[in-house]
Amino acid sequence: MTDLAVLSILRAACALFVLIGVGVAAPVSAQQQVSGGLAELVDDAAPAEPLRVGVGVKITQITGVDQKAENFGVVARVRMRWKDEALAFDAEELGRSIKTLSSDEFAKRGRDYGVHIPVATIENQQSRSFVKSSVVTWFPDGTALFTEEIILTLQAPDFDFRRFPFDHQNFYFRIVANGPTNFLKFEPLAEASGLGDTLGEEEWLITDHWTEVDEVEGISGFTSSRFSLGFSAHRHLFYYWARIFVPVTLLIIIGWANLFLEEYRRRIDIATGNLLAFIAYNFTISGELPRLGYVTFIDALMMSVFILSVTSVVYNVALRRLSMAGMEEKARAMDWHTTHWGYPLLFIGTVVVLRQIFFVNSTLFPLH
Repeated sequence: MTDLAVLSILRAACALFVLIGVGVAAPVSAQQQVSGGLAELVDDAAPAEPLRVGVGVKITQITGVDQKAENFGVVARVRMRWKDEALAFDAEELGRSIKTLSSDEFAKRGRDYGVHIPVATIENQQSRSFVKSSVVTWFPDGTALFTEEIILTLQAPDFDFRRFPFDHQNFYFRIVANGPTNFLKFEPLAEASGLGDTLGEEEWLITDHWTEVDEVEGISGFTSSRFSLGFSAHRHLFYYWARIFVPVTLLIIIGWANLFLEEYRRRIDIATGNLLAFIAYNFTISGELPRLGYVTFIDALMMSVFILSVTSVVYNVALRRLSMAGMEEKARAMDWHTTHWGYPLLFIGTVVVLRQIFFVNSTLFPLH
């Protein structure tokens, strides 16, 4: 290849590099200009004071909690209250001191007359909702009240079931304004927020609820106001003690009592039967345990008990083999220590280790 050809190739490569660089840099610069210009337009269009809207949510029913899908269903009453002088009217002239329209009709008329409409979105809604009732009522001084009763499913991505069934969970109902904060700001309505007396949820026990308002990135891309109703809950534990922990403890006690028998062949039969009983019991309750992508406390406990049951069978077989090999005294000596303190200490130690992993220092062995 001649020097002239090499020089031509280098020139072409440089030209291509410059072209690509300009093509990449130009859209970024244009995008920055558009974004900056849009922000300026929004600021110029914003009113002197944002519309302040009081928001309240009351959950009257919890229709279900799906642990695997990490969501929960609710029936809720949403209320919004604001004041707009454009809504004011003369009660004497009208002959009544209240006006009421459906939400859809109010939105249509409001746009025609320049009335402020606080448009918002349920941020963690996961499915289509069913609106039972939705109306707007306003009074002579321009105070408006939006009320809606709705049935929907809410996402709960913060669920963590590693401590199941001793887990505590936080549930949220979040509403975020569609407009930026310089147009619309939320304020909590404490008197209109909370939980009903008959939620219809038998598995969970509600312990506390609260409201909060913060600012997040809204669907407009700008900072928007967000209202949240949160509540914490834990499970009714009596069911799990009666259904899981007591039967498992009894199986462990049977395995321990079996060690006090002197006939090794009889021990093997009982230990094998105990193992089969545990397997059958595990299949029975498997439908009641959450199927998750990580190990929970109850999963680890059941696995540990299974390993302990299998070890008991293997241990008794080993003692039988030692006895048949003429090492009866060695087998008896080892068996005495295992029976009187080894087996119970192993089970207690297993529970202590699981408690340490899942409750005391759960970050030591991350299970996600």
